[in-house]
Amino acid sequence: MRILLTGAAGAIGIKLTGYLGKIGHQVIPVDFKPHEGTIRADLRDQTTVSCLFKAHNPDLVVHLAALKNLRFCEQNKEASRATNYGITKLLTRACLESKTRMIFFSSDYVFGKYDYLWKEQDTPCPTTQYGMDKAASEFLIRKQLSNYAIVRTAQLYGFPGDFVSLVCKALTSHQDFTAFTNLVNCPTWINDLFAMLNKIIIHDSQGIFHCVGSEAVSRYQYACKIAEAFALDSSYIKAVNLDFLTDIRPPVVRISGASTYNHLQFYTGSLKDNLPLCSSYAIQGT
Repeated sequence: MRILLTGAAGAIGIKLTGYLGKIGHQVIPVDFKPHEGTIRADLRDQTTVSCLFKAHNPDLVVHLAALKNLRFCEQNKEASRATNYGITKLLTRACLESKTRMIFFSSDYVFGKYDYLWKEQDTPCPTTQYGMDKAASEFLIRKQLSNYAIVRTAQLYGFPGDFVSLVCKALTSHQDFTAFTNLVNCPTWINDLFAMLNKIIIHDSQGIFHCVGSEAVSRYQYACKIAEAFALDSSYIKAVNLDFLTDIRPPVVRISGASTYNHLQFYTGSLKDNLPLCSSYAIQGT
């Protein structure tokens, strides 16, 4: 299958490009940032998008590209909208015209206004510009396309530079690590995400999917689980409360993956099972 992958030069995109190629797909990697083997393109431009579709005739678009820095998006709302919604709008139009399937990577941050265990069918209630742009993109795709999947995920780990790496680097250096007790998400191992994505591709699954880890934990709980997994001294982890008067992140975002697990017949591993599998980069790379 010919897959046009946007956001291919980011940390997740690089790993996803390799994964999709390894399982037999022909990947057309695209990004605004230069990276070896990646087509550099500004997907905010309609002509550029049209030319890409004409040149490569993809069977599937996996739309990963986004501005993910929440503070930047909040301070630069127009730039956030132009990228996080504008690119989706152009890709959706191109998919509609060419009858191409789209898989859109969304976020748990389409929720956040309330503390609730959110399910796939629940109405989004974002509290940030980033979340609003993702929710608007979801709405557009659902309205315009009939052949699509929306993948909501959260707090990815399993690659250098992730939260696991940061905790391990501090603790192995015997340095204090500040972790928030009141910031809660569902950490998701990248290999579980990719496995669920593969099932969505293979079975041509339609709709919204919560491809997330099964445990909702605070950053402090998460850091302590990392310390336990690698037998590191957790006394260096300092529990603090995040001040939400100055931080824009929603405090608690718990999304349920149960329906997605059952639909895809794939069940994610626990943090206890998955964290030790990160040792090749989290410990050896420190």
